[in-house]
Amino acid sequence: MTNHIPLGRVLASLQQTMHGAGYWSDIAMSAEALSNQQPFCIDTMNFNQWLQYVFIPRMQSLIDAEQALPSFVKGQGLEPMASEFYKQTQADKAIIVLIRQVDELMHMKQFN
Repeated sequence: MTNHIPLGRVLASLQQTMHGAGYWSDIAMSAEALSNQQPFCIDTMNFNQWLQYVFIPRMQSLIDAEQALPSFVKGQGLEPMASEFYKQTQADKAIIVLIRQVDELMHMKQFN
């Protein structure tokens, strides 16, 4: 469980950065959108919404329960999708850096 604490810190920074950039919504996502089975819920929400409503809460839940985290294969994490979505601002670049850190932690997990 060695990556739980660093991952929790990166997720908190990601949430804070998204909020500061105006990418964090106070409006709840519909149950229908949240139950979508497509990768990244691509047909019901954008990548930003998926991070807020699906990925970050699921990872935080696993961290809080000290459960096993999923592994990412090197080069197949979240960064490619993030790089497509976040391209405009300095905050976007900061979000991509944080997502790269998530990818690295999730890849390293499989070697611990």
